[in-house]
Amino acid sequence: MTERLLVGIDAGLTNVKAAAFDLEGREIAVSSLATPGVSPAPDREEQRHDDLWETVADVVSRLLREDAVDPTAVAGVGVAGHGHGLYALDADGEPPRRGIKSTDSRAAEIVDDWKRDGTLEAVREKLGWEPFGADPLSLLAWVKREEPETYAAIDRVLFCKDVVRHRLTGRVCTDEMEASVFPDSGGTDASDVFGELGLEACADVLAPVVSSTASCGTITAEAAAKTGLPAGVPVATGLHDVGACAFGAGATRPGSGVVIVGTWGQSIGVRQSPAPATEPGLSRRYLDGWLTYRGNRSAAACVDWFVEECCSDWQREATERGLDEYALYDEKVADVSPGSDGVLFLPYLRGSVANPNARGGFYGLRMDHTKAHMLRAIYEGVAITQCDALRELVATDELSDVRLTGGGARSDVWCEIFADVLDARVSTPDSTEVGARGAALCAGVAVGCYEDATEAADRAVSVGTEYDPSRAARYRSVRDRFDRVRTALEPTWVA
Repeated sequence: MTERLLVGIDAGLTNVKAAAFDLEGREIAVSSLATPGVSPAPDREEQRHDDLWETVADVVSRLLREDAVDPTAVAGVGVAGHGHGLYALDADGEPPRRGIKSTDSRAAEIVDDWKRDGTLEAVREKLGWEPFGADPLSLLAWVKREEPETYAAIDRVLFCKDVVRHRLTGRVCTDEMEASVFPDSGGTDASDVFGELGLEACADVLAPVVSSTASCGTITAEAAAKTGLPAGVPVATGLHDVGACAFGAGATRPGSGVVIVGTWGQSIGVRQSPAPATEPGLSRRYLDGWLTYRGNRSAAACVDWFVEECCSDWQREATERGLDEYALYDEKVADVSPGSDGVLFLPYLRGSVANPNARGGFYGLRMDHTKAHMLRAIYEGVAITQCDALRELVATDELSDVRLTGGGARSDVWCEIFADVLDARVSTPDSTEVGARGAALCAGVAVGCYEDATEAADRAVSVGTEYDPSRAARYRSVRDRFDRVRTALEPTWVA
């Protein structure tokens, strides 16, 4: 009998990936393509629903053409995707406009207005979190103001992964984690919150909610023809990619921490109950508990930007030597001491969640500094920002374990820096595609391969490399200097 496989689809901001796993969580094959998108104006990032679906279908069909993958062995499919942003359908099930990604900042002015007139504070008390420039609520307000015809046409609000699952199954729904962005998911009076925001017409636009680890439909004949997946295979509702990465990294118990070093950076703490509204971060329902997380809008994206703009010779060298790019970068920064000989980097190339006008840049450069100093400073700036966020979400002495995931976790040097800055042991999961694995594990629970999420994680996730802090004392002074420079520059951050 052919061993059963689980397929996870992860529609991220940079890449769309599909991966097949066996029931022990071993990665059988992976397929990836760049995420489609358009940028109609500065600080605006959009995606056509059709383009997203075509990319997903292509990625899945490539996966299933791999010799190691038998399509008839696929027992279930799960889906993850970037959170926040705005994807909508009209009453006919068609998108009234392009989807808006979570890297978009068009609604920042509206959020500023809400902050000035007290709306933001009032809404935070009711929601438990504060809207920002790329969440569905602020983007709905922007659409109402700038595109009233589109606003009037919105019948259902989805999230990125829901668009994919809708095309796979024909079912319109979302999961508890994504739904907890909306006020009525936590017992809050939805009409009251939407009234505060001037969005009364949107009080009931959220798609129906189905558990992340439940089957919400099966692969349709049309989707089977596009993807190669067998018709009738169950599809799990899945998770926002932050939750999928946490699940795929094995973090299901309270006290677990996860740091995602991806295009966005995310610092995540698993909790038994939601964080109070007075605490930082966003609390979302997650499996049998809650996640609290805080984002950094540009993490590994800072490295990509720097290398593309300043280090094309490194890219050529990696290709010529057949090296993973991060293995080459580790060679380049190996001789640079902690603290980058005085160079600091503020990783706010896309602003920050708290302040969309925040700006990134280098500070402390001298003539004797090199590109290697600058790259290590990027590693350190991102690590300081994300470790500070994790400390705010979960006290260091309450962390039972910390897992590092995302593309940046391919760098041993960067992982060591995270351990040093956090002053705690950190580890990397045994798979690079943890988001896709988290989505696949949702499918595994949905079809009965695992009893529950904790059993799935315990069985299918193991630790890869562990990193112990060895330069924590040195990094305390680097963090202090980073904080002083950031505080001094904040008054200059204007629109």
